[in-house]
Amino acid sequence: MWGANTLLAGVSSRRIPTSRLTVNVLELPGRTGIPVVFVHGNVSSSLFWQPTMLALPAAYRPIAVDLRGFGDTDPAPVDATRGVRDFADDVAATIDALELPQLHLVGWSLGGGVVLQYLLDAPERLASLTLVDPVSPLGFGGTRGVDGALCDPSGAGSGGGCVNPDFLARLGAGDRSADSPLSPRQVMLAHYVKPPHVPDHVDIYVESMLSTLLGDDNHPGTSAVGRCGREWRRATAGY
Repeated sequence: MWGANTLLAGVSSRRIPTSRLTVNVLELPGRTGIPVVFVHGNVSSSLFWQPTMLALPAAYRPIAVDLRGFGDTDPAPVDATRGVRDFADDVAATIDALELPQLHLVGWSLGGGVVLQYLLDAPERLASLTLVDPVSPLGFGGTRGVDGALCDPSGAGSGGGCVNPDFLARLGAGDRSADSPLSPRQVMLAHYVKPPHVPDHVDIYVESMLSTLLGDDNHPGTSAVGRCGREWRRATAGY
């Protein structure tokens, strides 16, 4: 579980058995108000939500979820032929396991697509939905229309197709340095926030990024050669 070096004062971590897998959540002990569930983006985890959780008024109960393949949630494959439904079904199972009443749901990037899918599946469960730079619930591009038809049968241009392999190598090696523009730390400072801003808790956010599970069934997924011989990441595995 997340340790003292990654949790801010007042935040606790626990693993919740659900009908699908065991999901890790962050909470503020003793808070019993209206639930607000936070869902993180790609190459991150619940740790990014801690300052927001602590800033919520006492009338609210903040809960941040680690998606499968990130943080301290059980590792499990992602079938991206379902869009982000694997993630959304996990979030739904977590909400059920916690026996939450009608709730506010917040999603960032990948998490935005996840909460949009939850909205489509269970609109009656939500008091509100808040999106921060969301993706489509159909996944990371490469689709068209409301049903998510593939633009190309190979899934070209979708999933992790634009991920730099050197960044992936550094992510897998647990690189905590600032030695390269492709280190997780420098990628976060260049792309997760607007330069030259340097957020508080940078070291925690780097640990969050390094929790990403890499492989064919997670990030970035399997690959196929598309038109013009260019290698793309499929939408059929990973995301």
